[in-house]
Amino acid sequence: MALIYPVQADAPEPDDDAEPVFAELAADLSDQWLVEVDVGEDGDDGCFGPLTARAAWDLAVAVDGRRPEWMVSVVPLYLPGTADEVVELFDEG
Repeated sequence: MALIYPVQADAPEPDDDAEPVFAELAADLSDQWLVEVDVGEDGDDGCFGPLTARAAWDLAVAVDGRRPEWMVSVVPLYLPGTADEVVELFDEG
């Protein structure tokens, strides 16, 4: 399975079969999400959304179930800010 989704760094390790807590993802990260699909070395990829956290998860799991060899990522969609705000997000890490 090549399904990637965000978790908070300080969160306890989830059970293997546990789903994300969607309300927490929306509150802590973003209320809009994207599903990114990378199908291989040919550079074929796509980005789908914006979706709610739950809808993005459901879409990603369904795509992964049909094509487990593809890389499927669920990522938060952040509202754009100024260039300084974007740079500051990465400089803080």
